[in-house]
Amino acid sequence: RQSLPHSYLDALIFASEDYCADLELIRTKAATEMLHARSQIVTVAKAYGLQAIDMVHIDFRNLEDLQRECQEGREMGFTGKQAIHPAQLEAIHTDFAPREKDIDFAMRCVEEYEATTTGVGGKGACVVDGIVVDAPVYKWAVKIMKRAQQAGMLGNKQ
Repeated sequence: RQSLPHSYLDALIFASEDYCADLELIRTKAATEMLHARSQIVTVAKAYGLQAIDMVHIDFRNLEDLQRECQEGREMGFTGKQAIHPAQLEAIHTDFAPREKDIDFAMRCVEEYEATTTGVGGKGACVVDGIVVDAPVYKWAVKIMKRAQQAGMLGNKQ
């Protein structure tokens, strides 16, 4: 993970329409023409500890496609999405917040991993719901818990 010389940046944003215009791409619903660039934004943002903000959904009245794009963005590692209309905000906030099932699994991973790996005779991994939880899975779980906390979703679960 790289560090920045100063902390002026919090996120990298993928300006999809500028990208398409500059490269003379034909914008498609599937957005495969932007897959490489989107992946690069996530990779670079995460390397520098920044949020990765996904492309704007220009068909602002089509909330079904917006939700599909949000899901794809989450799967790619984006932490948020640009909005061009207030009607998009609720869907974006909902779709980028951690899912309840992910929060519950992450909480169990953190608790079990910390109990298993600390102390005399600690092990390097544990099993939660049949899934091996090692350092990378623990790191994912900690990040999910942090995002859930920031979104005010933990309530009295902590």
